Amino acid sequence: MEQDLLLSCTKPGGEDMSIARYAAVAALLAFCSASYSDAALADDQNPENVFVIGVAPANVRSIGADEIAASHALTATDLLNEYVPGAFISDTESNPFQEDLYFHGYDASPVLGTPVGLAVYQGGDRVNERFGDTVLWDTIPAFAIGSIDVAPGADPVFGLNALGGAVMLDMKTGFDTPSGTQLDISGGSYGRARLVAQEAGQFGNEAFYLGAMAADDSGWRRSSASKVYQAYGDFSVRSNAASAGISLTVTSDSLNETGAVPVQDDARAAFAIPDTAQDQVYFLQGRGQYDFGDHTILRGMTYLRNTHIATANGEASGFAACAANSLVLCDDDGDPVTTISGSPIPSSVGGDGTNGVETTSTTALGASLEADKTGELFDLTDTLIVGATLDYASTDFDSATVLGNLSFQQGGTTTESVGILLGGPEWNVRLRTVNTDEGLYAENTLMLSPALSVELAGRLNLDRIDLTDRFGNALTGNHFYAGFNPAATISWRVQDGVDTYLKFGQSSRTPTAAELSCANPVQPCLFPLSFISDPDLREVVSRTLEFGAKGKLASGDFALDWSADAYGARNENDIVFVSSGPFVGSGYFKNVGDTQRLGVEAAGNARWRQWNARASFGFVNATYESAFLDQSPFNPAADANGNILVRPGDRLPGIPRSTAKFGIGYRATPSLHVGLDGQWESGAYLRGDEANLQAPLPGYVVFNAEADYAFAQRFDLYLVGENILDHRYATFGLYGDPSGGGAFPQFTNPRFIVPAQPFGIQVGIRAEL
Repeated sequence: MEQDLLLSCTKPGGEDMSIARYAAVAALLAFCSASYSDAALADDQNPENVFVIGVAPANVRSIGADEIAASHALTATDLLNEYVPGAFISDTESNPFQEDLYFHGYDASPVLGTPVGLAVYQGGDRVNERFGDTVLWDTIPAFAIGSIDVAPGADPVFGLNALGGAVMLDMKTGFDTPSGTQLDISGGSYGRARLVAQEAGQFGNEAFYLGAMAADDSGWRRSSASKVYQAYGDFSVRSNAASAGISLTVTSDSLNETGAVPVQDDARAAFAIPDTAQDQVYFLQGRGQYDFGDHTILRGMTYLRNTHIATANGEASGFAACAANSLVLCDDDGDPVTTISGSPIPSSVGGDGTNGVETTSTTALGASLEADKTGELFDLTDTLIVGATLDYASTDFDSATVLGNLSFQQGGTTTESVGILLGGPEWNVRLRTVNTDEGLYAENTLMLSPALSVELAGRLNLDRIDLTDRFGNALTGNHFYAGFNPAATISWRVQDGVDTYLKFGQSSRTPTAAELSCANPVQPCLFPLSFISDPDLREVVSRTLEFGAKGKLASGDFALDWSADAYGARNENDIVFVSSGPFVGSGYFKNVGDTQRLGVEAAGNARWRQWNARASFGFVNATYESAFLDQSPFNPAADANGNILVRPGDRLPGIPRSTAKFGIGYRATPSLHVGLDGQWESGAYLRGDEANLQAPLPGYVVFNAEADYAFAQRFDLYLVGENILDHRYATFGLYGDPSGGGAFPQFTNPRFIVPAQPFGIQVGIRAEL
């Protein structure tokens, strides 16, 4: 089956696609267009709705403009966590602007090296960074999001990385935003202050939208301050037959990522200082659409995106005076540590810490073209979508390591530089990568009856990753992947207000340049600071089978929207990071076989008179399905070599089985609305305990409250209470060396956690001018 559907080739000699693969795509397109004739069907397509990767799937979860306007969410991840059943956020970096989003057991993370399994689109263009497929949530202007759609499950139409689904952020335009000026000013606990300004206007067939945000957050932990500046602008034009638009996103921020601390340390402490990130993004997008009038629409998009990421990470080095010569500094293997010029370093400088600095600069550009046609196929109503995409990204990754000394201070561990650059490829990387991704997709929906439809879809992917080592030659290599992914959906309207669907989908993700540069078990790298060699990794293929139903119920003043869903997803050749070597964060990536996610989900949204309520429950059992030996030297159950044996059925760390959410609101007067919401998560295993040998993180429940009061028609005063019961909990944990290589013997428990924010209050005012 795999050979029929997927071709994966790496290294020279693997770049020729077999004729059978092209024939398969041609056959699909021929089937979709056979016996095709125009039908006199009404076209209610919004000419400004430019969405270039197919139509919304039957099982899509949506967040509308009204829900977004009513929310006081700080980021896009906050919005998704609040409204999407089965979604939750994990704060691996302990920064509110850089949280991980999990959905159906798959992750979209800003942390390099995380196995990302969700594709994220902003305004129709994919924003997963090509070097590591990370998602920089801090660079997405949440204030400019008009609506959100989440399509669950493997779906080939959404391209690479849509293993667990795709998140589509539709941005505001002047045509769908009320004209005038809007201001939102807020502040509160932990020194958080935020200003959002928006302006929109429409002049006949032209419209514009401008928005900007400035946020300053001192953070509740030591050295956890963040400054974020975002701006978004859009200009649109439209006529009866055509529309076009151009948008620009600009973001610049400075973030402190205090990360995990030993459980024995103060929750407000920062264990390793510095731990910072500075992100800058310039994202220019263009779009256009033309309706030919015969039920044929042509759409196109293009983009140019420049991303610059600079990070600094302090940590223990494990260096000490050499056994053979105490005047010279040696590493854990007993080898002398040298400067960038190759000279040995005297042990008198100390050197029990390092400060790694890295920059990742990416320039990406791409274009997509899609044609939609509605007509008749075998005398049945039929819609055909055919599209092509081309994406190109060039990345320069540079890292260096400065020798330092650790000093324990109340509330944190600081690495103070001694000004010596370490030499050798394990401490220095100069890497250039080029990603070229081509896609050809088709989607055909055939209406067998007014209540029953069948959809077939497929996508051909051609992906090339070229690596050039500019410090040596160990990282240089070329990798080529090609594959065809299919999907099929049956949708049936059982009765008015009740729809069901059955969907099979397959998607894939290529190994990232970061993973390919760190995949040699003989030469573990200090990820993400150092890369060593360039062996092959196989492409990850995911297949999902999903069945669900959704509907609407109304009676008098009561209205209910509901949905229920069951799914199973299986990844082949899944990639994990295997810890190895003397340092926390050193290891390599490898294919470990299969992983699986089995889950169910139910949600309801009700309205009755002055009351509104929502509730959802999601269950997912995310497990390894292949045995492998994993290195976790700080896991108390590891053997003498630091290994743990992962068996089929062991749960993936960081993913709780159960998630429940609720929200209830009451409009006490025409001007006053109050609300309470809560979320419960069951326990999850710590990273480094892939074999499930230790106790998981405890589950938790957290409650938030808010009140909105409108006065003077154009002003809205709001109060938000976060974690109102001041519950102490953690959403992420891992195993590591709490002593910092022996520098801090007072810490002996190897469990690290990222503590969640305690009780806080935010107050703000919105004004329409």
